[in-house]
Order: sequence, then C-alpha cells, then structure tokens
Amino acid sequence: MKNKPTVMKYRDELDKSYGVAGMVLGLTVFDADDLFTAVRLDGEDSSCIQFTPEFFFAGNPRLSPRGAWQYIVGHYRVSVGLAVANALCRRMVLDNSRVDDKLRNDLLDAACDDGRDYCQLERDEVEPIFDEVFEQLTRLFGDSRVRKAMDTFADALQQRRTMSHIDVADIMQQLNLI
Repeated sequence: MKNKPTVMKYRDELDKSYGVAGMVLGLTVFDADDLFTAVRLDGEDSSCIQFTPEFFFAGNPRLSPRGAWQYIVGHYRVSVGLAVANALCRRMVLDNSRVDDKLRNDLLDAACDDGRDYCQLERDEVEPIFDEVFEQLTRLFGDSRVRKAMDTFADALQQRRTMSHIDVADIMQQLNLI
C-alpha cells in the first residue's frame, strides 16, 4: 500500500518474516497464488514478493471496460488482502496480541487512499471490500492451526531466505494451508 501506516514498518527480521508469511497465505486465501514467482526475505518491503507481470495489469484491449474495471478492482482487493494479512500475521501470530481499533483504522485509511488513487473508489466503496478482507483474515489468523503453520513458515523463510513459488506451494501443502 502506498501510504504505509506505521504498523507496516518492520521492527526486525523476525517481524518481516511473519509479515511475508502472512502475505503468502493471503495470496492463497484470495486465489491469487498464481500471481507470484518467489518470496525473498532479503528484499525491500515492496520486493519481498516477486509478482508475475499479470499482477501489474496495464490494460488489455480484449477486455471490455467493465471487464477491465472488475480486473483492476479484483487486484486492488488482493493488495488490500496483502497489507491486512501482513499486519494481522505479525500482530496476532508473532506478537500473540489482539487486533485493536488503531491497527484496523490505520489499515482502512491506507486502503482508502490506495482505492482512491488506483481505482477511484470512495471510502464507502472501499469499506465493504476492506471489512470482508479484514474479517476473513482475522478469523483465519485466530485459528490455532494456522498460527502454528505460520510459525513454521516464517521459520523456514528465515532459514532459506528465498523460496520459489514451487517451494512455497510445497510448504503450504505440507502445512495443510492449501
């Protein structure tokens, strides 16, 4: 997300590994796991996940205007999911803390800014997208089995530093997350 809330800044490498782990799970949850080729713990914030060119939709003359709009909003939803999954995995799994209103509001504000910039969405159009993503991921990261799997995934990422899409899929399958 362009206007990253303070909570999105990593405290250390462990924090970053959980953020990346959360984003990878978010991609799976939102059926977008085909949109990345690798994850790298040593990458900068925005390059920890190497996306396929399809993630960066620049237009397709074969799509109707409505189809293009739906595609763009779908990718925006994935972007919101990535930011929320990053923050919730770090807060709920790594810190073993509850999600407070400040975190939720910071994430919503960032989602609104991005929605306005990328899709010309107003706050009242962003809120239902955000609420659905936020509630789904809050339930997911509240599950003790998911939390344990995220601990394992974050540890594997710290050890390996870089994982291909195939490596990620193998681990996610072993952890019963896909």
